[in-house]
Order: sequence, then structure tokens, then C-alpha cells
Amino acid sequence: MNHPTAFLEPIIMAANINKPIHFLARGDHFNKSFYRFLLNQAKMIPVFRQKESGFGALKNNYDTFFRCYEYISKSDLVALFPEGRTEHEKRLRPLQRGVARIAFGTLTHFPHLDDLYIVPVGVSYADALSFRTTALLHIGEPLPVRNYFGDGKSPDHHRLLSDVEYRLKEYMVIIDKEEDDELIETCLTMARNTCDYSFFKVYHFDTSLLNMERKVAQFWNKEASQCLKDNTKLKVRAYLELLEKYHLSDKVISLQVKSSWVSFFPIFHLTSFIGTIFVFPMTYFADWVVKNNIKHPSFKSPVRFGAAFGVSLLYLIITIILSVYLSVLVIPIGFSLGLMAYFSLYFREKQAIKTGHYRFIKLDGDQKGKLLALKKDILDTFRVKLSE
Repeated sequence: MNHPTAFLEPIIMAANINKPIHFLARGDHFNKSFYRFLLNQAKMIPVFRQKESGFGALKNNYDTFFRCYEYISKSDLVALFPEGRTEHEKRLRPLQRGVARIAFGTLTHFPHLDDLYIVPVGVSYADALSFRTTALLHIGEPLPVRNYFGDGKSPDHHRLLSDVEYRLKEYMVIIDKEEDDELIETCLTMARNTCDYSFFKVYHFDTSLLNMERKVAQFWNKEASQCLKDNTKLKVRAYLELLEKYHLSDKVISLQVKSSWVSFFPIFHLTSFIGTIFVFPMTYFADWVVKNNIKHPSFKSPVRFGAAFGVSLLYLIITIILSVYLSVLVIPIGFSLGLMAYFSLYFREKQAIKTGHYRFIKLDGDQKGKLLALKKDILDTFRVKLSE
């Protein structure tokens, strides 16, 4: 699996696969006994690198590899992130040899196994730094490892890694060049905003959005001329500057926007307000932790999630304690507040779109016309890819 964030990918995999998964994690995180206990409970396996743990710790990887061999021989799942490090970008970094070493090592130490399989998983985020972003996962066809033993029964590490790399790139949204990030990310956002997904349907078991985004990215990576790219970059920059100037987002730049019935009833405003107040300590603490402690972009979303999850556990403990000492009615009250908090997310998103659209339609004709013209010009460059 590719690895654009620190531990959102493990959370996504663990939440969607009904079987325990072992993950490899940086060995220096296991130095303190408390963290070691937590990581062991989460089925983490330490892997040591010279950069973090020093040269002397590398010998501990022999134990790490053998633990992986044993888990796999028992039909357990072991998740590997072969890039070896995390970076918030839509690119696949060179794969490390550890994935091949573990795969071939398992069959060498446990020759009675019929085979084992590597399942490539590609993940792409709309914006991994944003709350409630879209994650696109493609779980690919398994690769039988015994197929990579040559005629002389020697393992072909290079061919296995090449095939894993090829599959991962097929399952990801890739931006080849860093200088094209703004152009392609903006086009992906505009393409994404042409789709309409239900707020309450969290999972969508289809690949239409992923396929569309891959086609748009592929168009700019391989098909578009440099002249077209340069001209469109100028339009994208002008478009983004106008959005920032008028405090708008691409999602609200249209002549009409769907009205939400929840906006017309005061009770829903009150419900959203109560829900927002209920989760305020959680969101404030999570944002404070990230702002004051996290510098690397790839770690911001995972740490924000972890901090918010920690506060939610505290909420649960407080609810249980209050139900014991006060009344069991505290439990349904707490559950109701949780539902209000979830509803507040929906309500605030709808209100933000509505407010943004009103801000847009209040612009004068020239300002609206320029925004709409720029949006149309940018979309027209790759619109054919949206209908393929």
C-alpha cells in the first residue's frame, strides 16, 4: 500500500477489513514502555532504520522479519508500506526491498505453504489535510509469490518489486511532476465537484470517481501539450486568486445551488448549535495539538484524528461514570448529543455551501462573469475525460 499520511491508511484498512492486521511501525516508537504496550495491542511490529534508531538497532530487524514470516504462515494479514516513509503527495516513491524479502523469506522458512499473496492497495485522498476528505481505495488482484521463483528456484526480487510498483501506480491518482501539483489538484477538485454524493452514505463501492480522477491526471501527465499546460496554469492561478479574494470555493461557483430543506426549520439550527457545542472541546483540543506540535504535513491529519479520538473516549468514560452515579438516562442523553454532533456536520456543510453561493451571486455581473468564464475555460480543457 502507498503511504501518503502517517497512520490514516492503517486506520482505513483496519476499519474495513474484518480480520486483524499486523502493521510495521518505526522501531524508535517502541522505546517507551507505555507506547510499546499501546503499539503491541494495536498489533504493530517494530522495524528499525539507521536514520531513527542507529546502526546498532538494525540487527533487531531479523526478529521483525521472522515475526512477519510466522504471522503470514498462520494466514494472518501483514500490511506493508514499501515506500519506507510517508510524504503528502500524489506520487509513488521508490519501493524498498523489504516487501520482497518478507514474501520470499516466508516461503523459504515455511516451504510447506502452497503459496502466499501480495494484494496491492492504492489510496488517494482529495485533500488529506482537510477534515471529512474523500479517500479513494482500490484493492487490486493478488500477486501469487511462487510465480516469482525462477527456473532455478531462486526468487526474482526485481520482477516482484516491479510488478508491485506497476500495480500500485495503476490504482492511484498520480501527478508525475511537482510543478504540476497546483494545476492538476485544481482540475481534480473541479471534476470532483461535478459529482453529487450523499452526505450520509459514507461508503461508495464503485470506482467511478477514482477512474475519473485518474483519467484527468493522466491527461495532464501524458496527453496535454506543454503549451496547453502553461496557458491553463495561468488561468488556474487567476481563478484561485479570485476565489481567495472573494472568499469563495469552486463548489459554489455556479448559477444555482440545491436548497436544503433543513435550513428552513429553526429546530435544526438549534440542533446543530447544540451538537457543535458538544464537540467543541474535541475539535479545539485536536486542532491545538496539531498547531503546537506537528510540523510535517503528512502527520497533521492522523494526529488530529488521534487527539479527537482520545477525547471521544474520555466522553464515553464520563458518560459511563455519570450513568452509574446519577441515572441511566445519561446514556440516551449522551447518545442523542452524539447524533446532534453528527447532524451539525451535515448542517454546517450545507450552510457553508449556501452562504458561499449567496456571496457569489451578490458579486456584480463582471466579477461573476469572469469567475464563470475562467471555470468554464479550465473545465473545457479536460471535460471530455469526465464523460469517458
